[in-house]
Amino acid sequence: MKTQWKKLKPIISSAGGEGRQYLTVLDEEGTILLTNARMQKELNLKNPREVRSNFFNLLHPIHIEEFRNALQYAVKNNNPYSMEFFLKNGHYHPMKWQVSYLPGKKGDVKTFMCLGVFTEPNLFSGNYPNAGNRKAGSILQAFMRNTPNLAWVVNEDACLEFANPVFLQYFRLNETVLNKKIADLIPLSIVDTLYEKHEKVLQTGLPVEIVEKGKSADGTNTDFWINIFPIENAGGKRLLGGLATFKPEKDNTREKLDLANERINHLQRITSDAIWEWDMLTGEIIRNDKLGELIGYLPEDNKGLGWWLSRVHSEDRDRLNDKLKEVTDNGLQSWEIEYRFLCADGEYKNMHDRGYVIYEKGMPVKMIGSLSDITNEKLMENLLVEEKLRQYKNISEAVLRELEQERTRLGREMHDNVNQILSTIKLFVGLLTPANKEEEDIKQKTNEYTLLAIEEIRKLSREMVAPQMDGSALTDNIQNIIDDIELGAAIKVKFTHDNENELLSPGKKLTLFRIIQEQLKNIIKYSKASKIEIFLQSRDKYVQLVIKDNGEGFDTKKTSNGVGLSSIRDRAKFYNGKTEIQSAPGKGCQLTVSIPLLD
Repeated sequence: MKTQWKKLKPIISSAGGEGRQYLTVLDEEGTILLTNARMQKELNLKNPREVRSNFFNLLHPIHIEEFRNALQYAVKNNNPYSMEFFLKNGHYHPMKWQVSYLPGKKGDVKTFMCLGVFTEPNLFSGNYPNAGNRKAGSILQAFMRNTPNLAWVVNEDACLEFANPVFLQYFRLNETVLNKKIADLIPLSIVDTLYEKHEKVLQTGLPVEIVEKGKSADGTNTDFWINIFPIENAGGKRLLGGLATFKPEKDNTREKLDLANERINHLQRITSDAIWEWDMLTGEIIRNDKLGELIGYLPEDNKGLGWWLSRVHSEDRDRLNDKLKEVTDNGLQSWEIEYRFLCADGEYKNMHDRGYVIYEKGMPVKMIGSLSDITNEKLMENLLVEEKLRQYKNISEAVLRELEQERTRLGREMHDNVNQILSTIKLFVGLLTPANKEEEDIKQKTNEYTLLAIEEIRKLSREMVAPQMDGSALTDNIQNIIDDIELGAAIKVKFTHDNENELLSPGKKLTLFRIIQEQLKNIIKYSKASKIEIFLQSRDKYVQLVIKDNGEGFDTKKTSNGVGLSSIRDRAKFYNGKTEIQSAPGKGCQLTVSIPLLD
């Protein structure tokens, strides 16, 4: 085997002196053992003695299996095997190869000698013997590969010999489809359309041009300009080239844009509205004189959409951004929105903005719209809302006053009349003379229950009768409640307050009194507390009421919607107040109510 290697080395080294021949020796795994200088240079291979390369890595994937079969055939039949396949050199080139088995001693690694030559030259491949034709072929090949349009080459047998990346991407193919029937690769409707034209070019040798309907890359319907032309191919199969170009719809979208621009120009001259136009491709915003007068900025101050958005109020900016994104993402044509815009005088104006979107091939290219100053309308709207709220509040206060008056009337009626009746009953019972001990016990029990009823009605009537809230009466009335609690229950109450809360209106004083009354009743009834703290103090523009206890507490998620607490919230909310409850089982409860001092 070593003797054979010595004989092969000078042969391989000198091979390819003329023409374009590659000569190499491989093992059965494709490892390159020897190669001639041309093959090393043109395929950018390292010297096999220094770096081993694999021949299979140079083959087009569709030919790897066929080449393995060629190696097996050469061993089995001890005869050369000829085939044609693509070899990678920057990109794939068609070549003819002959594979021969080099017999050795038993147990030696099987080796093969492979001789490759380029196939017949053609204009498309650029494989020409003279430099001028090679340059022409390279230029055409570069053009076909890099054009943004669909480009392909088929032979007279309707097999695809070349397809540029745009063609492969459009039909979702890859380079393994080369040398296959084009009818098996693309939709039949397209094949049927092009077949007649391909035949005509083959027969006449003259290029043809057609226009066909199709879909562009974004899925919209469009027209294609298709050109089919012959390619010179000396001595080989006849070839046809094709180019498909998206037809510029000058008679459709472009005309619409031109017409829209013309209309805008006319409208801007005659309308009194503030008109704007946003070119979404360049980012430029154009506005008429009326819009400039509205916002106060000079035309040269306008720097595009970013400049405009930076002057939209920070609380409205994201909302406007989201609206524009929603419109373009969903292919909508019209929209409107209100926002505040910072004008040149440093004041914000309320703007009503509306726009219309123009699309080209499914992509938004322009927005046209108008801007209106609705500051006065907003002001009037806010005044109207405030007036309605004021009227509602006056009506509600009148209703509350009536309810309190009715409650007071019932409390006094219970105190004056019902208690008077019970007192009379007690008097008559006292006149009875029991005949025995059993009747004496009945008389005593009747007196006890009568006294108990009189006391309960007295307490209830005191709760129902609205206290007078003039002067400093609020704190005095709160202190009266505290005194009654400490007298009748084993609870210590601490009351801390300042005098500013006495400036509150009688309605707010009564509301705070009722809240304290309701919460103290809840604490006595449910909490088992031994200590209560009440804070009534002014904080900034609010009067703050805090009631804390050391009772059992409760889970606010389960108990926060009770009747008592709901009543407290409703009373505070009536005066735009806020209520907060903090509690947990075993950790007592803290109620915080904040009501504006001025309303």
